[in-house]
Amino acid sequence: MKNIILTITLLLTFLSCDKEVKSESQTGIIEAGDAKSLAVDAFNDAYLANDMTGQEALFTDDAIANVNSQKMTPSEMMDAFMGGREFYNDIKNNDRATSTFTFEGGAVYTSTWFDWEGTSKSTDVVVGNPVHAWFKWDGDKVSEVAYIFDSAEYVANMGQ
Repeated sequence: MKNIILTITLLLTFLSCDKEVKSESQTGIIEAGDAKSLAVDAFNDAYLANDMTGQEALFTDDAIANVNSQKMTPSEMMDAFMGGREFYNDIKNNDRATSTFTFEGGAVYTSTWFDWEGTSKSTDVVVGNPVHAWFKWDGDKVSEVAYIFDSAEYVANMGQ
């Protein structure tokens, strides 16, 4: 009899663990390793590889890019990022984390965080900078992107 009661208790315990608990303030889901997160990682990897060829295909025709509140096209953003290679070597994205957020209202964003690092060609100073970026999806294309970082040390070590 003790074994039956113990078995029933254990069974009920395991069954109750399968229920998803959602707080009243939770909205949507967060995924890592999904297709959209992998696409954003591939975009950042293309930058690191110094070859943004084909990355325009990630964006809608009328996509907007914001880099520290400077509005531009995604092509202009990529050109600006690649232009930094004139001033920096050994560029890395350390400790990168990327996840896609799907909100209950239907909006989908992929966010990526990393520590940008590069060695200034003119000062030989290793510059590190935390970066946050989000990509707003419209279907399978990005309609808006924003990169946010403190550019002061980056600019100060560009040289003349």
